[in-house]
Amino acid sequence: MLNSHPMLGSQSVGVRAFTVSTATGDKVQLGSDYVTLKEAQNKRGLFKLDPIYDDVEENSSVINLWKRQKAAELNADASAMSHIDELVRKEHNIFEVPDDFQRPYPKYPPPKGAVISDDGGDMVWSADLKIPYEEFRRLAKKTLIVKRTVQMTRKGKMPSMYAMVVVGNGRGSAGYGEGKSDEAAKAVLFATRAAIKNMSHFPRYDERTLYHDIEHKFKATKLFLWARRPGFGCRVSPVIHNIFECVGIHDIAGKVHGSRNPMNVIKAVFEALKKQRIPSDLAKARGLRLVDVNHTYYQGIRTTPVGRSKF
Repeated sequence: MLNSHPMLGSQSVGVRAFTVSTATGDKVQLGSDYVTLKEAQNKRGLFKLDPIYDDVEENSSVINLWKRQKAAELNADASAMSHIDELVRKEHNIFEVPDDFQRPYPKYPPPKGAVISDDGGDMVWSADLKIPYEEFRRLAKKTLIVKRTVQMTRKGKMPSMYAMVVVGNGRGSAGYGEGKSDEAAKAVLFATRAAIKNMSHFPRYDERTLYHDIEHKFKATKLFLWARRPGFGCRVSPVIHNIFECVGIHDIAGKVHGSRNPMNVIKAVFEALKKQRIPSDLAKARGLRLVDVNHTYYQGIRTTPVGRSKF
């Protein structure tokens, strides 16, 4: 049971302490203190249940007492107890928190080291991630690889779990990370933090595809990516598809030749995305205006060298 307010003389009667008050002229005595009527009206009613700080289960006997008093007041029988229950809960501001009431992310950033539960693992926000908390909430995470590895030492085989995770905001920024630990969940957590720290921004044409076709070789993996028209979709292997979902590329085709090891494919995709040449780079290299480069490559209009007129 909750104790009474330290400033008010009270008698404990259950959920809250009912204040003993006596009126004397234009003042009211609250315990041993005298206050004006206006101040007494502004005092918080301590006889009501607080839905946040009070334990409803602990004070169920008081709630049942209120129900019996309300039933006697309305001369109701046992058949109308459900109606009485609703009246009592509404009058005393009592509610029960539903089981599915969850708020996965708090309104304000949690303290350093606080764990925020998320589907597929635990994502931890802290200042060393160097990403704003609002951006952290919008990140999409894809756990692409989780496997068991063994290191052979003179003491024997030392098993561990390896994880590779890709995160992105769907607006051109993404990164991948690798993690190792004795447990798979911890390996995914370490990989997630590494992926957030390794995030980079990749240019996208029309915020949906690549600026040009790309051919890139990473070790034994040879990767081909082709930009496609709007509505074409993302027709690539499942691993590359998950990466482009995090990046925010929706219209693209791709093919992988040679080694199809997922670890090499993931690294090849991120290296290929960094190889893009955007129109500003082409304009600077060829001495053209940026608007002319855009027209030439995407609208078929003849370019004009810098300092010349096309008329």
